Amino acid sequence: MELSPIQQEIWERVRQDLAEEPVASPDHSMRVAGWAARIGKDAGADVRGLVTAALLHDIGAVIDRERHYLEGRQRAEEILAEVGYPEDRRSAALHILESHSRYGGPPPLTTEAKIGKDADALEWSGAIGLVRSIVRGVAEGNFSGHLEDLPAYLEGEIEKVEGTFHTEQAETLGQGRIAYMRSFLERIRQELEFEA
Repeated sequence: MELSPIQQEIWERVRQDLAEEPVASPDHSMRVAGWAARIGKDAGADVRGLVTAALLHDIGAVIDRERHYLEGRQRAEEILAEVGYPEDRRSAALHILESHSRYGGPPPLTTEAKIGKDADALEWSGAIGLVRSIVRGVAEGNFSGHLEDLPAYLEGEIEKVEGTFHTEQAETLGQGRIAYMRSFLERIRQELEFEA
C-alpha cells in the first residue's frame, strides 16, 4: 500500500511511538490501514482519511492501554497538526480513532468509522488474531499463559468479535477468519485430551 507524503510522516511517528508496544505494534497499525484501504475502496469511502486514521488508531496504547481509544486523541491531534494534515479533515479521522475499539468508545457514526472498526476487528480474528489475542491476554493479565486455560480464553475472544462487523465485505472475511479460529480451538481441545 502506497502512503502519501503526509501519511508517511504519520507512519514514522507511529513507528516511533509504538516501537516497544507488543500488542498495538506498528505492524498491526499498518495491517489495519491495509484492510481499511481495501474495504474502503470497495465501499466508495474516503480511503485517504481511513488510512490516516488507521495508522493512528492505537497511538494511545502506550498512554493507557485500556482507554487507548480516548487517550490517544490528544497525541493523534498533535501528530496531525505537526504533519500539516488538513484541519477540516481532522475531526473525521479522530472519530475513526475513538470509535474503533472493542473496549469502548463512541459508536462509529460514519461509513469510514464503521470500516475502521471492521478493519481492526479483522486483526482480532484469524491466525493473526489468535497470536495477537494470546500476546494481549498475557500482557494484560487476562490469560494465565497455561494451555489448559486457553480454550476458555479463546472462546471469549471469538465472542468479542463474532457478529460485530458493519460492512458486508468485512463480515464475509471475518466469518472465514473466525471459522479458522474455531478449528484451531477444536484442535487445541483435542490435543489437551490426547485425542490428536
